[in-house]
Amino acid sequence: MDLVKQDTSIIFLQQNLRLLRKQLKLSQEELANRVGLNRGNIASYENGTAEPKICNLLKIANLFGISIIDITQKDLSDEKALSEANSTYQNLSSNELELMQQFLRRADELEKVFQSIHTCFLFKAKSMDEDIKESKEMQMVAMKFEELFDTCQDLMHNHRALIDFVKCRFK
Repeated sequence: MDLVKQDTSIIFLQQNLRLLRKQLKLSQEELANRVGLNRGNIASYENGTAEPKICNLLKIANLFGISIIDITQKDLSDEKALSEANSTYQNLSSNELELMQQFLRRADELEKVFQSIHTCFLFKAKSMDEDIKESKEMQMVAMKFEELFDTCQDLMHNHRALIDFVKCRFK
């Protein structure tokens, strides 16, 4: 069985960027605006005088619906290669979106666990003997527990915000 080995030393970014930009009927200026760059950046990428930072390459690839590997290592002027690249990207995106949904479901579960632990703590604290409630050690434990609970709530909020941010990048 012959395996075709792809030559990864050839970089197709210049020609692919120009091809994909023209297919969307975008000027260099319009493309630059969409990905948060200036026209000179796009011109230098297309001329091969500069290479984009990975974060900019990701923005460009996502805009065109192509993976970073495909936009840099495949000749997308071949219709079959372009079609495969688009298909691969769409499959990856749907898998990534499903993964984000799993993270959100897990976040919901964890938030319920945190709330349950907090409710249990409050219940126990109410039912304690007054002498125990007023002890310095118990007050310290209660204070530390509330700090921990607040930290967990902040962490969950940041976790959800990160998931939402990542989901937006793949839409």
